[in-house]
Amino acid sequence: MSGRLGDFTGQAGAYARSRPGYPRDLVDRLIAGAGVRRGDAIAEIGAGTGLFTEALGGRGLVVTALEPNDAMRAEAPELPGVSWRPGTFETTGLGDASQRWAVAAQAFHWADPAKALPELRRVLVPGGRFTVLWNDRLNERSPVLMRTEEAIRRWAPGYDEAYRGLDWSEVLVTTGDFEAVTTDEAEHVVPMSRDRYVGLWRSHNRLSVAAGPERYAGLLREIEAYLEGEGIERVDVPFVCRAWTARAVR
Repeated sequence: MSGRLGDFTGQAGAYARSRPGYPRDLVDRLIAGAGVRRGDAIAEIGAGTGLFTEALGGRGLVVTALEPNDAMRAEAPELPGVSWRPGTFETTGLGDASQRWAVAAQAFHWADPAKALPELRRVLVPGGRFTVLWNDRLNERSPVLMRTEEAIRRWAPGYDEAYRGLDWSEVLVTTGDFEAVTTDEAEHVVPMSRDRYVGLWRSHNRLSVAAGPERYAGLLREIEAYLEGEGIERVDVPFVCRAWTARAVR
């Protein structure tokens, strides 16, 4: 397991098996709001193991999925209309005005907005949209999540998820490359087996780095022991998926 912030090489398998997907109705609204249709070229950046990419599948879109980590790309499924390649927010390798929509699911907090936003404006057609979205856990609705958060505070007191609570409406317009931010959200509940729930936490790079290898292993053991001790075989994990979409300045 990697000890470097942002390097998911050792966590790619857990990420693919454990992370939640995205609400279908929200994805439908985001696509409609971006004004894209069959045959349009779009870019998903920081595509990871393809969890959001799968939600784009079967729509006739021409998707370029950019992911810099080889191990993450290797976990992605083959999907019609999707091509995978290395790339980052700051250096996409995409052509000028080549994309009608760009999207980043659970990823833009790893970007440097001062460099990424001008690059994204460059690759979008004039007036094209850029969407960022995240699944946020609704801890207060789940005793298991609340117990897990309490354990995290003990094992990794310096842990900060960094992006939760940020006003992305402000971030997206900081460079002057984007404007007219709109927001949307949808709640969803993801049922997870005990193993998947532990894997959810095993997939968290920022948490693993904040805790350090020994304390991180101890945290995972505690979560697993708690579930086993309480006889919990399934955890219904509540999320709210929040999205922000901005228009590229013409």
